[in-house]
Amino acid sequence: MKKIYVFLYIFTTLLLFNCSKENNEIDFKYTAADLKKINDDSSKTWTVNQFYLNFANDVLSEFNDCYVDDTFTFYHDKEQVEATLGNTSCFYQNPTEQYATFTLNFYEETGKIFLNVSRGESLENNFKTRLFILQLKELSETKMIFATGDAPNNYGKTIVFTAN
Repeated sequence: MKKIYVFLYIFTTLLLFNCSKENNEIDFKYTAADLKKINDDSSKTWTVNQFYLNFANDVLSEFNDCYVDDTFTFYHDKEQVEATLGNTSCFYQNPTEQYATFTLNFYEETGKIFLNVSRGESLENNFKTRLFILQLKELSETKMIFATGDAPNNYGKTIVFTAN
């Protein structure tokens, strides 16, 4: 009788630990044709709708205000994105200089699109910058979401763009 209980215990344990976990990761694969949604086969201008520190928990970045008044033009024949900065700075109240550099990288073999973001400001001899990379997670004709994380329920840093 003890052998039956031991057998049932081992069998139940194996079932519990060998069941596959639900995979919430969404596999994003884009094609060269999808790039047309980003650059309209020539150029297309986007604004930042929201910049999240933690998208999953609806926490805006401390830099949200300085990104949402900027526009970014994505081009068909360039990786470099043209930034037109608004009136709100990110680091200093009245910076001497400010810049934003966005670079879009498409890896056709994997179907992945990444956005390299660099934002900096100087005030006299002081300089501050932030650099990060986000992956394209959602794309339509009017909306793009670049984020870190595997699935919407665990996106961290996220930039939501809206087409102009």
